[in-house]
Amino acid sequence: MIIGIDANKATIKKRTGVENFVFELVSNLLKIDQKNQYLLLASSDLPADIAQHSNTSLALSKYRRPWNSFFLPLLLLKNKPDVYLQPLDSIPAFAPDKSIAVVHDLAYKFFEDAYSESESKRQNKVLANVVKTAKKIICVSESTKKDLLDFYPNTENKIEVIYLGYDPDKFHVIDTPKDVLKLGCPYILYSGRLEERKNTLRLVQAFYKLKKENSIPHKLVLAGAPGHNYDQIFNAIRKEPNLMNDIVMPGHVSHDSLPDLIAQADIFVYPSLYEGFGLSLLEAMACGAAIVTAKSSSLPEVAGDAAVYINPLDVSDIAEGINYLIEHPETKKHYQHLAIERAKIFSWEKTASEFLKALENL
Repeated sequence: MIIGIDANKATIKKRTGVENFVFELVSNLLKIDQKNQYLLLASSDLPADIAQHSNTSLALSKYRRPWNSFFLPLLLLKNKPDVYLQPLDSIPAFAPDKSIAVVHDLAYKFFEDAYSESESKRQNKVLANVVKTAKKIICVSESTKKDLLDFYPNTENKIEVIYLGYDPDKFHVIDTPKDVLKLGCPYILYSGRLEERKNTLRLVQAFYKLKKENSIPHKLVLAGAPGHNYDQIFNAIRKEPNLMNDIVMPGHVSHDSLPDLIAQADIFVYPSLYEGFGLSLLEAMACGAAIVTAKSSSLPEVAGDAAVYINPLDVSDIAEGINYLIEHPETKKHYQHLAIERAKIFSWEKTASEFLKALENL
């Protein structure tokens, strides 16, 4: 069987989020499956990790844009896979009837202000295409499945939930982590975009509350790029000139440095209001972090019993969750152990195996 996959995102060198998902999914499918042939469609050469496999062929376009609406369909018109996997975006023209699409989240439905009118229209169009065209829809969590069914109740028979994974070669317990930031004091770590949906503003407010009322010695490290409504976050930080130096913003941290940054953190806080899955949370768990996270969307599916849960809309509750682990070091160690064990149930190999089964059963 020839399995076609839109692998364009996997060719990007500095991968984040969905780009890394596509790379890991394709890489692990090729590792576990020597029976089928893989037709990978892209606008640039494949990474060596993928190209080395003998059961892989590349359908290459010299042009990247417009990819999904023009150049990808042209490649499918010339090359005919038996089944097709669209890991992101809509299923293109000339894809076979046996096609699978992946829905990562419906954030644009719940945080409309974070998306331009044109982007919201585009995502609505993508989702309508997937619902109509896909023979099977993969959701990355039960939470995302529920959201999809709320808007498209007739899709239930098409939906399957497959969880994501992490790279254990990078994200694991590190006994002697590198001192990435050289802060000289304990720190609370958040990793992700600095934006409204990730709840960064309330995290800053909770941190300031802890500094004033509990005199904690920690700094707060916000590792990530600015996102929607970042100005509100920055203004909130500047409102406390005596404390603003206790907030460190190193920007985007590479996957090579992130495990050390997590391993050195006293506590990892992920108070996001909405996640389709929550890869940052899983990666922190794999590193043995003590987790404080929101009891919202998919996050309890990922963390299970390995986290202290907070109400993400309540600044005091966020502060209390963090302080609970600071004041109870033995409890913190217990949660670290639970996080390591919980992370073991997720892997990219398992993700790829379940995708392969779904493709073969179309």
